[in-house]
Formats: sequence, structure tokens, C-alpha cells
Amino acid sequence: MAAARSLALLAAGLATALAGSATAAASSSPTPPRDSLGSFVCQKALDPPSRAVSVQSVMRPVRGTSKMQMRFQLMRQSKPGAPFRLVPGRGLGSWISPADSTLGQRPRDVWIVNPPVVDLPAPATSRFRVSFRWFGSSGQQLSTAVQAGPNCYQPELRADLLVRSLTVTPLPSGEDAYVALIGNRGETGTGPVQVDLAGATSTTLTQTLASVGPRSSASERFVAAACTAGANLTVTVDPLHTVDEYDFDNNTLTVACSTPSSGSSTPSG
Repeated sequence: MAAARSLALLAAGLATALAGSATAAASSSPTPPRDSLGSFVCQKALDPPSRAVSVQSVMRPVRGTSKMQMRFQLMRQSKPGAPFRLVPGRGLGSWISPADSTLGQRPRDVWIVNPPVVDLPAPATSRFRVSFRWFGSSGQQLSTAVQAGPNCYQPELRADLLVRSLTVTPLPSGEDAYVALIGNRGETGTGPVQVDLAGATSTTLTQTLASVGPRSSASERFVAAACTAGANLTVTVDPLHTVDEYDFDNNTLTVACSTPSSGSSTPSG
């Protein structure tokens, strides 16, 4: 779902950038490049919609130009060492022309496009690949060029809660103590956090864990009737998904009750 939302916003960001295309007078000396990239922005954020990358693309005519076009492509690398792959999206990968169809027919014309792309996934590295082409009055292609923008690395800054283990210890009262170890693999602490324990009694027990720091763990202790040997015990952290975390698939751990005591764990990740 996150990927689909990202692609939709990619298209919206590009469309906004195209509407902002502009002209400007070129300086007389020194001779500016016919194509260039600048004003690079790589905005990192905890909230995915606030993650963004943009680069300003500048195009000037070559001799005999009648028409200029640009194409913006977004390349993404999912992990270090992996290849960069094209990101599909409406508005990306298509050739665009300036709103003023005569732009480029005058030697001092300048076409500037600054397309932001938002809602970037993380962790991942993104970069623009911008293509340029010039056409003459008869439609013949005069020249082409390709520019690559700088890399924009987006770290995953959100929390990632998980249940690391559940330990059951008999108490002198005849009850059991159930200690759930709740981990956070993310870069941001969070709390308070709801923790549920099912299987120890006929109803689900709910308690609140004050907080879990970044890349750390915290324990939540339940006291309830002794569990039945072989019965399933299930611990769920953040069952209502109220915490903005990036992976909900590891929020539950189920273990079998054993007597007189038991301890079970998931990989610490």
C-alpha cells in the first residue's frame, strides 16, 4: 500500500513541477552550458510524505533549435550494492515540452524545470536521470544529452516494534508471571504502547508499556492464572496500530505454555 501511495504522489509532484517551468535571460559571459542540473534538495523525514528529492534542470538552445524537450526519470536503489532501477509513475519517463512552444528559438532562451518527488520509501537511495533533446525546424533531432543527479539516501527513521520473547515463571501464589520483552528496531523511540496477552485467561489481558527507546527493548509483566501446558500464549504489541512504525508483521509472538516454566523468543533482529 505504501508503494502505491508513493507512486501516486510521484506523479503529482512532477505535474506541479511542469506547471512551474519558466524562462530567463542568459548572461553574456561566460557561455553557460546548454544543459545542467543544480539546486539539489534531499529532504529526510520521519513522516514518509515529507521525504522529498528535487533537482533543478536548466536547458538552453543549440544552434538552429526550434523545439526543446526534457525527460525526467527516477532511479532507485533498494540497498547498498544493488542496481539502480527505474521507478514507474505517471509523468515520469515521458518527454515534456515548455508551455511556450517558441521557447528555444531565441539564442538567449532558458527553460527551467524543478520537479519535486515526495513520499520516498526508506531505506533506499534515489536519484534523477534527466534527458535533453533539441529539434530543428524540420523536426530533425539536432542533439541529445543526459545528466544524472546526486544520490538522495533516505534512512528509515520510524519505530519498528516487535515481540522478542515471552517468559513464563510460576509464582508462590499459584499464578504465573508472564514477561514480554518488547523490542524497537527503529531509530525513533515511542510510547506509551499497548501490549496484549491472550491465552493465559479466558479474556485478553491488556496493559500499557510506558515507552521503548530507539534500538532497545523494554519488558512488560503480566500476572495471571497459571497457563495450561500446551496452550498457546500470544503477545501482541500495538494491536491497534496506533504507532507510526514501518513493519507491523513482527508485532505478534505465539508460544506454547510449558510447565513448570518456559521461555521462548524470536530472533533479536
